[in-house]
Amino acid sequence: MNQEEALEALSREAREAPESGIVEVFNYGHTREGLIPLWAGEGDLPTPAFISDAVTRSLAAGETFYTY
Repeated sequence: MNQEEALEALSREAREAPESGIVEVFNYGHTREGLIPLWAGEGDLPTPAFISDAVTRSLAAGETFYTY
C-alpha cells in the first residue's frame, strides 16, 4: 500500500483532523538552522543508570500519573 492509498483508507474525520502540537512543533523547527531536534524520537545512547534507577523507584512507589 502506498502513501496515497493509506491516506484514502482513513476516515474523512481522520484525514481532516488538525495537526497535533508535536507535529506543529516539528514542522516549525525542522528547517531552523542550528536547532537541535529534541522534540521527537529516541536517542542513540543508553539511559544513564541514575535515571533508570530513579524511574524504577518511582514506578515501584506508584508515581505513574501526569502532573496537573
